[in-house]
Amino acid sequence: MPRQGSRCFLVVRAQEWMCALPLEEVEETMRPLPVTPVSAAPDFVRGVCLVRGAPAPVVSLARLLGGAAAQGSAGHRFVSLRVPEGRLALEVEEVHGLRWLEEETVDSVPALLRATASGHLQHLGSFDGRLLAMLAASRLLPEELWGRLRAASGEGGA
Repeated sequence: MPRQGSRCFLVVRAQEWMCALPLEEVEETMRPLPVTPVSAAPDFVRGVCLVRGAPAPVVSLARLLGGAAAQGSAGHRFVSLRVPEGRLALEVEEVHGLRWLEEETVDSVPALLRATASGHLQHLGSFDGRLLAMLAASRLLPEELWGRLRAASGEGGA
């Protein structure tokens, strides 16, 4: 149950990274849609798809975080994010649902961009400042914290 001083995040997995996306930026999650490649796009941009009839760039979170090491990976879910131009589809392997995190916990875990994707900042800046802000507000969840969140929600297993 949420308490004052906590924020809600959508927890997703991109290869070995567990990531917490700010819920206020998320529109919906969905099965992957057909993607049309775009020439001269950065490595982490898989192409464009149609989300509810509107074109949306598809960004692979695994490629964004892992670069060339994630080249062969294809996600099993899309997360539609709000951006001023419309939508952006973030490709992830799994969606683990919503989790409430205390502000001090959020402040204690690494910011997604600072921890992993700093090499892509110039390409990300060409998309939109809001995408950069959303990714900067997203967090990587260390294994120990993810284990506590799963236990608190009643999920079992590893």
